[in-house]
Amino acid sequence: MVISAAAILAGCWTAPSASVRPEGRPRVIAEGIEVERVVDFARVESVDRATRTVALSVQGVPLPAHRIGRGVHNWGDVRTADHVRATIEEVLAVYVAAAIADNTGNPAVRSQSPDARVLVVDPSYRLLTVQYPDGGTDTLKVALHTQMNGIEAGDSIAVRQAEVTALRVRRHWLKGIYHPRHAVTSAR
Repeated sequence: MVISAAAILAGCWTAPSASVRPEGRPRVIAEGIEVERVVDFARVESVDRATRTVALSVQGVPLPAHRIGRGVHNWGDVRTADHVRATIEEVLAVYVAAAIADNTGNPAVRSQSPDARVLVVDPSYRLLTVQYPDGGTDTLKVALHTQMNGIEAGDSIAVRQAEVTALRVRRHWLKGIYHPRHAVTSAR
C-alpha cells in the first residue's frame, strides 16, 4: 500500500519549467529588483585596473565583464588566472514578453530573447530561481522589502547594472612546500 502510494505521488510531480507562457498582455511586472548572487569557482580571465572591471568565466563559459564596487578593498591583489568566489549585485526587470504568431499560427515569443526566465519564485525566503538561455539555472537572493507579487514561472527577465561587491581569491602554493591554501579576501 505504501509503495503504491509513493509511486502514484511520484508520478504527479513535474520539474519546474521556464518555458511556460505567462497569462495576460505584454507588460512590465516589476523593475529595479535588486538581487545578489554568488559565483563559486569562477576563473579571472582579465583585470582592467583603470576602469575597475574584471572578466570572469565559469567552467569555460565567459560571464560579462563586471565593474568592481567601491566597497571592495584590496582588489588590486586579484590576478589573471586566479580562482575566485564573487558576490555580484544585479538589478532586474521582470516582464511578460509579447507573443507573435509564427508560420503555423502558434504563439511564439518575440525574437529578442530575454537574459533569463523565471523558473521558481519563493517569496518566503526572497529567492528567485532563473533559467538562462543556455539552460543553466541560478538562484538569486532578492533584496529585503522588495515586492514579488505578480512574478511567476515563465516571466522574462532583463539583467542590468552588474557590480561585484565581494571577492575571495584562492591561490594554490607550489607542490612540495607545505602551506595551506592562501586566501586574499576583499570584502565590503
